[in-house]
Amino acid sequence: MPNNKQLFTRGKIHTTEGRTITFVVNFWQDKNDKDKIWMSSKNILNPTEVNNHSNSINYHPKLFRRLKEVLQNENRWVD
Repeated sequence: MPNNKQLFTRGKIHTTEGRTITFVVNFWQDKNDKDKIWMSSKNILNPTEVNNHSNSINYHPKLFRRLKEVLQNENRWVD
């Protein structure tokens, strides 16, 4: 990841008990595989891979496309 300041996205989870949990998610493009994005959240989500490889268990094309758009809009995507 470049030496730019990391940008975070705030997310919310609505639980079945009616409570709302707010958390921060960070995501970034993999340095070696341009069709792979990593996302994590401190104490909530370990680094998790989302990729655009159709034969992979981590293949999530719609989520990948949306995260890629966010990274492109923030000038954090490298082609």
